Amino acid sequence: MDKLNHINVDGPASMPESNTLPSAQLLLHRAFRIMRGCGVSASQLAAMSQRALDELQTLPEVSRGNITARQALTCCDVILKWRRDCHFLNSEGQPQSLVVDGHSPSFSELVELAARGSKPSELLEIMVQLGVVRIVDSSTVELISTSVVACPGKEASTIASESVLEHICGFLGSVEYNVFDKPSRAKGKFERACYAWVPRKYVPVLEQLVNNRGQDFVDVIDEWLSRRSAAVPATDDLVLVGAGAYVFVRERLGS
Repeated sequence: MDKLNHINVDGPASMPESNTLPSAQLLLHRAFRIMRGCGVSASQLAAMSQRALDELQTLPEVSRGNITARQALTCCDVILKWRRDCHFLNSEGQPQSLVVDGHSPSFSELVELAARGSKPSELLEIMVQLGVVRIVDSSTVELISTSVVACPGKEASTIASESVLEHICGFLGSVEYNVFDKPSRAKGKFERACYAWVPRKYVPVLEQLVNNRGQDFVDVIDEWLSRRSAAVPATDDLVLVGAGAYVFVRERLGS
């Protein structure tokens, strides 16, 4: 039987609409508040905003993704289980290709363990659209990305998903805390971030270093969070938390 004949690989048909606009509004609010806190005047912000809007006219329209942050987090749970559980690894310790359903190990078995209550077929559609898995043949799925945030999207298309906006908002929230809300003697939330000017030839070395050691750090945090996460809305006393490792490269000003 063709195990994937019910999969809509062009995108999930029954997913709830992504709630991107509130996340985008929060992102913009935090970015502007941080810049004001760093001494940028209101008139300067207005002028920069207008220039940015003018530049946006040259960018192509991108359809908004309909994958919610909650769905993206569920995909993260599945990826983590796939990468760390020896039952789903090959002889080289890498995530092996899985049949959708049937003999063990299977994708359906993986979803049952990592995201109990989720429908494997619906989650597979989400992961195909995100670009973290691909369908190898009529019944086999292969993991091709270990990151939901950095995944390319189906056929390398751009996905303006809620999860990406939430990721940026989370980082800006920590910066905002340091600028406005941190008690004078308290430690900053990103005091362990470090920056330096280095020769361009070392950028690939840094990327590889963070990719290796940063992934280990993220896996540990992800596993800790997965053991303590609660269903929404289980209680009103819930907050979204997270941590990450990242690399950025910026050209010298005036270069």
